[in-house]
Amino acid sequence: MANLKTVTSIAALSALVESQFKDDKSSTVLYRGHGAASFVLRPKIGRLLPSENSVENTVNESLMLELFRRQSTDRLAIAVADDWELLAVAQHHGLATRLLDWTRSPLVALYFAVCIEHETHHEDGRPKREDAEIIAWRCLKQDLTNPLPSCGPLRIKEALRYIPRIVTPRLRAQSGVFTVHPTPTEEFQLDAGHLDRIRIPHANRKPLKDSLFRHGIHEGIMFPDLDGLARHIQWCQTKSY
Repeated sequence: MANLKTVTSIAALSALVESQFKDDKSSTVLYRGHGAASFVLRPKIGRLLPSENSVENTVNESLMLELFRRQSTDRLAIAVADDWELLAVAQHHGLATRLLDWTRSPLVALYFAVCIEHETHHEDGRPKREDAEIIAWRCLKQDLTNPLPSCGPLRIKEALRYIPRIVTPRLRAQSGVFTVHPTPTEEFQLDAGHLDRIRIPHANRKPLKDSLFRHGIHEGIMFPDLDGLARHIQWCQTKSY
C-alpha cells in the first residue's frame, strides 16, 4: 500500500520534498495533483464514452487526433514533428488523449490539486467535499537519447514515460511530462513501494490556492496565454473560489 501523508500548507509540502523526495543518482520524483483523492489513474480518453452515433465501443482516439491535426495547423506556434508531439499539444489544450499529465514541480502538482473547489459530485448533482491529492512517484531517470517507439503513441504495447520538446508554452510553465498508456480504459498500476499519496483536506484547498498565488503560482502562470491571463485577472478582481 502506498505511503499516505497529509499536508495543509506549502511549508509542510516543502518539508516533505526536502526530506523524502530528492533525486538520487538513478531515480527522480514526478508529481501529479488532482482534485479528488478517489481519482483513478486512467487517461481522460479512457474515462469518456463514444457518441451515440458511433459504431465503436470506445472513443475513436485516432479520428480525434486526425481532426486535431487537420484543424490546428494554422493555430500551432511551433510545427510538431510527429504524432507524439501532436498528442502532447492536444492534451495541453484539453483534448482527451491516452496521456496522463505529470510534473517535476510539487508546487505545480499542488496547484492542480486545489485549483477548483469541487472535483466530484453526488448523484443528485450536489458537490462533494472531497480531499484533494498529490501523487509523488519515484521512478528511474530516463535516457533522452533513446528513441520513442516508431509505431507512434496509439500503437504502443506497454506504458512509457514521454518527455516532449517544449512544443507549447504550457509544457514549460507546468514542468510537464507524460505517461502514455496502451489501454487507456485500464487503471495505471504503480508499484506502491515507489509511491506516496499526499492528501490535502478539503477545508485547506482555498487557503492553499491563495497561498500559491502569494508564491507566484496561479492560472496566469500555469497557462501563459491570453485565456489564462484573462481568467487570472478575473479571479483577482472578483469574489470567487
